[in-house]
Amino acid sequence: MQCRTVTLEAGDYSIVGMEQVVSVERKSLGDWYGCLTGGRDRFENSLHRLAACRYPLVVVEANMSDLLKPYTYVGSGGVQCQSQLPPLVGQNSLLSWQARFRIPLMLCGERSAASRMTLQHLDLVWRLEREDAKQAAREAKDEARPTGPPSLVAHHPPMVEK
Repeated sequence: MQCRTVTLEAGDYSIVGMEQVVSVERKSLGDWYGCLTGGRDRFENSLHRLAACRYPLVVVEANMSDLLKPYTYVGSGGVQCQSQLPPLVGQNSLLSWQARFRIPLMLCGERSAASRMTLQHLDLVWRLEREDAKQAAREAKDEARPTGPPSLVAHHPPMVEK
């Protein structure tokens, strides 16, 4: 599979030529907590753009148990810090954003699982779009067929019985 690095209007991953159809936004656990605090407006703006796609997805490199406990991170000077953000904010935001933007937010556990889910989603959408295109072509072909009795075409004037 080829991969090109480009600037996307929405999300982090898509399929060449299908950027308006499918897009996947990836968030690490640290990114996720950033979206809950100072980066909330920016993330919601990106969800608005993502929602314009037919098949949007957000994958989070965390599981529910990660969201049920306070976030711990390494602060300046290598000091271990704990976020003051109540875990309930992360859980409620997850549910709220899914409902409000109608975008699935999948908790994938770790980066490798999020990568697999991203590739599976992109592959599934590519297949769905191919099937939709085939179905549309079949329907167009069926619509072009006459539904009544056949009409004849002749090079010569019709023969009339006398």
